[in-house]
Amino acid sequence: MNIERLFECIEKPSLFENGTSVMWTDPYISQQLLYCHIDPDNDMASRSAQKIELIINWILSMSKTDQMKILDLGCGPGLYAEKLARLGHRVTGIDFSRHSIAYAKGITEKNKSGIEYHCDNYLNINYENQFDLAILIYLDFCVLKPNERKIILENVYRALKKGGVFIFDVINSKNIDRKTLKPSWEVCASKGFWKNEPYIALNNGYHYPEHKVLANQHIIIGQDDKIDTYLFWSTYYEYEDLAPVLNEAGFNKIKHYENVLPEGDVWNGDNVTFYVTEKI
Repeated sequence: MNIERLFECIEKPSLFENGTSVMWTDPYISQQLLYCHIDPDNDMASRSAQKIELIINWILSMSKTDQMKILDLGCGPGLYAEKLARLGHRVTGIDFSRHSIAYAKGITEKNKSGIEYHCDNYLNINYENQFDLAILIYLDFCVLKPNERKIILENVYRALKKGGVFIFDVINSKNIDRKTLKPSWEVCASKGFWKNEPYIALNNGYHYPEHKVLANQHIIIGQDDKIDTYLFWSTYYEYEDLAPVLNEAGFNKIKHYENVLPEGDVWNGDNVTFYVTEKI
């Protein structure tokens, strides 16, 4: 093992530095993520089935019309889209995980729910005045870097009809120390989440308080001593951070709610804020 290389990898990363590998498009890891998504009791990749039901009911209570055209950004395997379609809404889902989109297409074909799915990065969408509602759920907005945040807001604004609503959720600054990943390590003797072979995982979290940013770093060392680094950035927000950003993108009537999820760990209850804003 190259110890010097390992020491380089475990240093605190520069703000918004890229890892050496991408989890969402890795053929093996993205399949593991799909298993997590469709486990109704697992909160790792998607929220549990009970929470998804709760969130959907709340989203629809915030909406103006009964039959909507909905854009589900980061739709994963279609857990929200399928339920919304069953309620009579026309749904388009976007996700760049090939495994998740393939699964979602299989389910909509089986159920004849008529959902339109696209395997793409939602930063690339180019819809115009088509949707009554756009949703970006499970803290996806937090992982966007500042330039990406600007792009997604422009894309969503353009995609919505006049009076259309954008709903998304973010982590806030409550319990931020508990939201910072603690150092840990794991030895996997056969195969596990990260690799289809034995590996060692070194995990650590970092806080950049001056930027309101957290980073989760996972260093994976395989049998061939190859080191893969996965970095996940997450910006936390308060209303005063987001309101000007949304206004600049053209959104107005900004409302925020911290009572949507049930109380629990630091990823539930009032640790998560949901935003509802409108294209005027």
